[in-house]
Formats: sequence, C-alpha cells, structure tokens
Amino acid sequence: MTLRPVVIDFESLFGEITPPPGHPHLDSNYSLSSMSTESYIRDPRFEAHGAAIKWSANHPARWYDERALRQVLKDEDWSDVFLIAWHCAFDGLILTHHYGVRPKMWGCPMSMARLLLPAHLSVSLDNVRKHLGMSPKITPYNLFKGLHWSEMSEDVRNQVARGAEDEVESIWHLFKHFGQQFPAEEYEIVDSIVDMFVNPALQADVPLLAQIWEKEDADKSRRMAALGVVAGDLQSSARFADLLRAEGVEPETKTSPKGNTIYAFAKTDDFMRDLLDDENERVRTLAEARLGAKSTIMQTRAETLGFMATRNGPAPAPQTPLCVYLRYCGAATLRPTGGDDTNFLNMKRQSPIRKTLLAPEGYWLAPLDSSQIECRVLHYLAGGSDEPVIQKFRAREDPYVDLASLFYKETIYKPRKGDPRFDEMEAKRGMGKQGRLMCGYGAAGKQFKITAKNGLYGPSVEISIEDANAFVALYRQENPSVTARNTGYWAQAERMIARLAGGPPLDWGPLHVKDGKIYLPNGTMMHYDSLEFHRPDGDEEVRDFERDGYWRLRTKRGWKKLWGSKLTQNICEAVSRVVISQALVRIKRMGVRTLNWPYDELLLLISKGDGDRQLLEDCKAEMVQEVPWLPGLPLDCEGELSERYSK
Repeated sequence: MTLRPVVIDFESLFGEITPPPGHPHLDSNYSLSSMSTESYIRDPRFEAHGAAIKWSANHPARWYDERALRQVLKDEDWSDVFLIAWHCAFDGLILTHHYGVRPKMWGCPMSMARLLLPAHLSVSLDNVRKHLGMSPKITPYNLFKGLHWSEMSEDVRNQVARGAEDEVESIWHLFKHFGQQFPAEEYEIVDSIVDMFVNPALQADVPLLAQIWEKEDADKSRRMAALGVVAGDLQSSARFADLLRAEGVEPETKTSPKGNTIYAFAKTDDFMRDLLDDENERVRTLAEARLGAKSTIMQTRAETLGFMATRNGPAPAPQTPLCVYLRYCGAATLRPTGGDDTNFLNMKRQSPIRKTLLAPEGYWLAPLDSSQIECRVLHYLAGGSDEPVIQKFRAREDPYVDLASLFYKETIYKPRKGDPRFDEMEAKRGMGKQGRLMCGYGAAGKQFKITAKNGLYGPSVEISIEDANAFVALYRQENPSVTARNTGYWAQAERMIARLAGGPPLDWGPLHVKDGKIYLPNGTMMHYDSLEFHRPDGDEEVRDFERDGYWRLRTKRGWKKLWGSKLTQNICEAVSRVVISQALVRIKRMGVRTLNWPYDELLLLISKGDGDRQLLEDCKAEMVQEVPWLPGLPLDCEGELSERYSK
C-alpha cells in the first residue's frame, strides 16, 4: 500500500486555568512545562484551538479552528495516511483520545532528529530550525496564553493560524531533509514507539499500586535511619561526592553560569534524577536525602500510574489505559529512554511496580527477553563465532559457572530446589554471572564489591576488596579476546577513539567509522563529533593516570569521559539494540503489537484464543533468528504468556 503523507500541528489552551469542580489534585498551572504530555492531553481542561494541516506535498498548510477541524477529521479516510507531526506523541494522542483518528502509520521528525543530529543538541522544533539555518518559529504563545479561542481577538487568531501553518511547512521540510539519511527500517521503529503512547493498552492494578505506596512510605523511614550520615555530609558537595564514590558511583559534573566545573547535584540535573532510580538502595536513599525528597521514586511512580489509570474517576468508572512514553534513540547508544514523568523501562523483573501492569481483557502479555545478548555480542565482536564464550553459548552451556568454578576452585553448578547446597551454589553462580556480565565493560574491584553486596546478579554476597580485585583480574586473565593489552577489543576501542577524533574512514567488524560517527549495519549511527582530547588544569579533580590528558565527549549533560572499555560498552549496547529492533520489525509485520521495549526485552500483546501459544513460539523464533551481519552469533530468548507483567 502506498501511504499519503499528511502533516499536522495542533495549538491548544494553556496557562493559569482553574480546574473544574471535583478535581482537587489538579494544579491551576495547566501547561506542558509543569505537566506530562499524557496528563495535559487527558486533563478535563484540554481544549484544542485548532490545527494546521498539510494534506499533500503539493498543497500549502491550512488552518482549521476546532469547530471546522472536528468535521474535517471525521470526514477524512485515514486508512492510507502516514501522519507526520513534530512531537508525534503529543499530536497523536490528541487525535486518538479526543477525535478517534487512527492513521495507518505515524511519523515523527523530532525522533529522526535524535538519531541524525549530534547528541548534545536540543531537538525542539525551534532549536532544530535554527541549527539548520531556518527562521525561528513565529507562533505568538505569549499572546494567547490563558485564553480560550473565543477570547482571542481576530488579529491574535490570525497570528496563531499563520504560526501553526508555518510550523507545518517547516516540519514537512525537515521531514524531507532528514529522510535523505534516515534508515528505511527505522520508520517502523518510530511508528511502534509512537503507537505505544497514542494507542495505549496496558491496564493497572490500582489497589496494588496503593499498597506499594504505603509500604514504600514505611520503608523510607527505615532506610533514612540506616544511612548513618549527618546533615553536613549531605549538604557539602565534596562530601556527598565521596559518599557516592564509596558506592561505586562517579559523580557527574557540569559547567556553572560562571564557567566553573561543579557537581551535577541539583534537583533538575539528569544525574540526580538517575540516582533517584538507581538499582543500589543506598544510592537511591542518599539522593533522596540530599534533595529532601518527600516521596521516593517508587511512590512517585505508583502515584503517576494510579492517576493515569483513573483519569475517568475512581472505580467503577472505566480505567484509562496506560500510555507508554519512550524517546526514540534517547540514549547515545541508540536505545530508547523513558520520559513523560514515567519511566516504563526501569520496571525490572520482580519489581513491585512491574507486577501492577495487566493485560487488557481478551489478551495476554508476552515479555520476550533476549538472553545475555550484550555478553554474546561482546564476545562475538571480540573473537568471532569461534570465540570460547561464544562456543559455550552455542552449546547451550551455562555461561556463568566456569568463571565461578575457577574463582572458588571447585565445581559450581546451577542448583535445583531441594539441593542441600542451594543457597551456597545460587550465591556462587551469581558471582560468576556478575563477573561474566559486568567485567566485560571494565569494572574495577571497588565497583565489583559494591555490586556483589547489592545482589544485582544473584543473592547478596559480602566479599573483601582483595577478593573483588582477584575476581576482576581472573576475568581479564581468562578473556584475552576482550582484555588483552594490545590485541583485545578494549585496546582496539581505545585506538578507535583517536580515529573517531580524526582520520580516514574504515570498517571495523560490522561497524563503519567515518566523520566522527560509528555506523551500524542498518544505517543508524552513534555520534562522536564533539570528541576531544582534554588536558586538565591544575584545579581539575582527576585520577592520576588522567593528569596528562583524557578523551571526553560533549553531551546534553556536559562533558563525559571516554575510554576503551566504555566505548566497548556503547558499541555492544548499540549492536544489541539493532538486533532487538530488527526483531521488533519482523514481529510487527506478523501483526503483533509491542507495548514496551525495556532494553533487551519486548513486551508483546497477544490475543487469547486458539493459536496464541504457537504465535508466542513464532515470535520467539524471530528473536533468535540469525543476524545476517553477525553470522554465527547464537541468540536465545525467554518468554511466556501471562495476564500480569510479572516475568
């Protein structure tokens, strides 16, 4: 089917708007600057002023006020429309939620910009226009803030209309511009990500969300009491930085308005937001204490999902399904990131919040996890299809017990329930898993020790720093394809950093390095355009081996250091992302929707009935299909059908 491109841009009410009676939790500040996209659009105060629409490449954009727009949208046949909007999640949810419009496919130039422009640039429409030498937006937001359409003068209405038409024409221009470089298969990825948000399906167990909030409120006091720090430790940036380093977290920095390098410890800094969601309970609690947080991230997430599910009011009112907001290529490694005040990507296995998500009536949830994909990719890139660890994966051997057996000097195995050594073997195998999955990216002994105590890969294990260093050294000794000083993949990556900073193009395994970018086989790319070798001044806090200089990369959060094992991690994440996204596209073409994409897992929606289990097996087969550009890489997948998102 040939699709018709149609471009749209809505303008809507915002400003100080008093909530209607019966909504005491709503604030009078009704705007996207203080609300999530989902809550703004589903708010009872939502009111579209109208929209500008470009019906084809040969027709100029035309403004329709809301009264005319409603009829136009109703009369149009959307079955062959490729609907394009700058922030397609925003305009798309307006169309589906308020007008019942569902085009054949969604297009989002803002998402395209995230892939194609340097990672440190903002992808707001106005900023992208300026970056590419276009004129600024002309929409007069200051003239209609807080005004209903009926309250605007004719002159302001005309300015709103012309501004929206100008935006639509620029969106079409940028879509064509980015389309010259945008990989064809990625359009389907963008469509799937937008669809997760604008055609929501997940339901919530609201009573369970309330229980989680109450339990977390009680647990918070216990954790705060157990911190063992005084107020001065939290208020001093230097001492707080030391507390984080003691937990294996290197504090990020930023440039102050005066040009000084300072720690990124403000409430609005992404680094601190990430700490509030850290896997380490003590790190989370330190961040909460530093910021004086009244609610933990678990409580905030429970509240957000509870409100999202009850936009129609409490039961027995029908639930509003949960909108899953992901940012396409939100990470520099091409992975999606969470957003809209609800990170659906951090709902890990056994997470209480994860268990509150339910399938809609008549459907199964089917989470498919690509087992150990980053570890498989790492060893394949480092040593090819005959690399020893790859051979273990191919033979379906346990990839964790060999490293653990060498460390503990006894045979370690995966125990079955009832085994008298179950707890012991579970813990020791968990250490092997941690070593295999963590040390490949250059983890040091201090970080290894802290992670073992936190039990992220198995039961919590207390080990000495000497044993942690010994485990790291053992991994490096046993995996020369990754770690060898001159020939291992880390060493190759270290040399590649210099090539990224300047040098002729070259192929590196399945990757292509050119013009400060690393291209993946499907045409996507990671940006290293801003890479530079930095020589620190005397006041800069650096490690001894960095005193003569180090490589760093400019990001939206400021400068980040880059070294061989870190670049290795970036590459493995990006390659794994493309393997998973290509499986997503194949599964989509089978008629199966993806509702969430938490890194190496796809959450599928499968209709109940005859053939549902066979369909699950067919989807799993797509997840393990051999990748043509990684021949000989063995893949594996776990998945099952469930009414609750528990696995």
